[in-house]
Amino acid sequence: MRKKVPSQEVDPLALPLGTRVGPWRVTGFRGRGAYGTLYRAEPVGREALGSGALKLAIHPGDERFKREAWLLRHIHSLYVPGFLGEGEWEHPTGVYPYVVMELVEGEPLYEWAARRNPSGREVLRLLAQVSQAVADTHAVGGLHRDVKGSNVLIRRGDGRAFLTDFGAGDYRGASTLTSKLLPPGTPGYRSPEAWGFLQVFRRHPTAHYSASACDDLFALGITAYRLVTDEYPPLADPEASGSEVWREGGPGPRAPSELNPRVSPELDALILRLLARAPEERFGGEAWKAVEALERARRDAGAQADRPLFGWDTSPSLRWRSPQRVHLAEQQDAAARQEVAQRAVQEPPRAATSRGQARPRVRNPLWGEEMVVALVGVLLAVLTTVALYQRPKGKMASRADGGDIVAVGDSASVMAVSELAPMRTDGTPPAVGLPMPEKPFEGQRTPPCTRHGEVEIRGGCWYELARASPPCREDAYDWNGACYLPSYPARRQPTSQPP
Repeated sequence: MRKKVPSQEVDPLALPLGTRVGPWRVTGFRGRGAYGTLYRAEPVGREALGSGALKLAIHPGDERFKREAWLLRHIHSLYVPGFLGEGEWEHPTGVYPYVVMELVEGEPLYEWAARRNPSGREVLRLLAQVSQAVADTHAVGGLHRDVKGSNVLIRRGDGRAFLTDFGAGDYRGASTLTSKLLPPGTPGYRSPEAWGFLQVFRRHPTAHYSASACDDLFALGITAYRLVTDEYPPLADPEASGSEVWREGGPGPRAPSELNPRVSPELDALILRLLARAPEERFGGEAWKAVEALERARRDAGAQADRPLFGWDTSPSLRWRSPQRVHLAEQQDAAARQEVAQRAVQEPPRAATSRGQARPRVRNPLWGEEMVVALVGVLLAVLTTVALYQRPKGKMASRADGGDIVAVGDSASVMAVSELAPMRTDGTPPAVGLPMPEKPFEGQRTPPCTRHGEVEIRGGCWYELARASPPCREDAYDWNGACYLPSYPARRQPTSQPP
């Protein structure tokens, strides 16, 4: 029988499995953000209802959790996790608020794209879904204020996009939590008008920038630009290099199609409209108009929108994808779709939730349509795989310089790690049960993560261990239900400690 851990010895940052948090029991670790740790949890005594995602504050009394709970409770969207509960967890060091939401098993948007080669039409579908989530947030008087790829999850099994992490959000009537000039958010996604405000009022003692729906739409444009080019446009901070494109009357960023000619004209134009220098040109600040435009482009775009957005190469870099890695992801997607279909047949239907429908003026994709996509997914995966391996044999040959190892399936990840990601040989704390570090280790490779099998996580390059899931092995780190090793320059043995 498992020994009970005294409450004063329980670290709120890393709760042991089985810990009770209100009426919920922790059953797994999911990740850690800037101000909260995410766990898988199940309702005690009602386990048959399924698991939820429990987000526990890192700091006691964090008022941001009330904001997130309010937004999740009021937003009724097919593309925002459903609200399941909130409360406070008492600990000898203080009272820690928490919020529980629908558990979304999926991958962050950029990681999802790095392991696949989506078409422009598929990207339009996902952007329309994220835009719908933004529109549904605005419809209740809320703002997300941190729209970005890492806050968008693509659910396994049906490929639906979910906008997550409303901790930086705001709504009409909410109390101010910070006295800073700019509200919470990620610098690379801030609008030109937000940076302009900072320049003018930098020394003002009481000035505070009020974010608007146009800020959320600009952040969505940055997300879309990064999604189709693997790069970010210049930072809008006037002091940053290249920011002159954002000045009043400036040309704006280069069109995505200039970096990636595979981007269709329809997708190109919509991304540039989201990134318009003048806020009112971003669909007038009305996200539902962006939804309509994206859905219309998805329907009407020409044949170019059905081509894969990226080229094929065995050693992926910017705007290139590995056939082996994509093939493995397609196999995993097909297995997830099959699991969802089997579960739908075996499990009795659950009681309907209180979640409402999306904004009525915009037609949401129907579940039946998504099921059709899921059912034909297996066939598409097979056809895509056949197409991949019709490439010239020279492109599939092993690299003679010993850089990237060409392998098929599971061995690709394992060999790449052993050859390209040397680990520390001493001074390394065991990583069993520990979360992904908040920032890269000293000496660890940072983006662009161009080696075969590398993925970008929290500003560093990592390798996912194939067929590995938590609890991870001694030298691996847990992230979103998978195990990873950090990537270092070849033959270098860094000696730093985790950040």
